[in-house]
Amino acid sequence: MFTDAFLQARVVNWDEQAPLMLSSFRCDFARASQSTDIPDLVNKLERVSPEFKLWWRQHQVHAPCNGVRHLLIDEQPVPYEFTSLTVDEDRHLRLVVYARQKEQSGHHE
Repeated sequence: MFTDAFLQARVVNWDEQAPLMLSSFRCDFARASQSTDIPDLVNKLERVSPEFKLWWRQHQVHAPCNGVRHLLIDEQPVPYEFTSLTVDEDRHLRLVVYARQKEQSGHHE
């Protein structure tokens, strides 16, 4: 997300959402700090993404990665619920699943 402008452009309010994504990643980093691949990834991202470098050095930690995020689909913001799942804790693999929110009708029955 921090190295691909195309993906960044799909996230509504990127400047607000990206630090939240990064702070969730920080939780994973803290658990995996014994492993060299995670600090290597952080170093690489700091070299290629000024935003990542700035926000990483702010040391913010956020709640678990879940909630609602709006993505641009056909130039329209569409709400998606998302949650983060641990796929393989030993290898520090996490899967973030996005599911389009159901549209709420104005009808109350």
